Amino acid sequence: MSYLLENQYQNLEGHCRDLSEAGIGILLAAELNGGDVVELTFLLPGSLFCEVRAVVRYRRGYQYGFEFLSLTGDQQTAIRSYLQGLAPAD
Repeated sequence: MSYLLENQYQNLEGHCRDLSEAGIGILLAAELNGGDVVELTFLLPGSLFCEVRAVVRYRRGYQYGFEFLSLTGDQQTAIRSYLQGLAPAD
């Protein structure tokens, strides 16, 4: 993930905790504010490399919820296919 801070891009790594067609939940050791816009990059297993803009919509401690702002049609299809292939959670 990268974000703009004081006119410089900062790169951070996080762990995906949650994924949907609308956004992603990431465990991230950073201080971001609601409304911050970031560039997220991630790879869906066996699928497409995604690079998208997203906005911080939620924060609890180091758990952040991001809403996707700019998914392409291919990215939407890849995420949908990946999610449909997952086993239901108990």
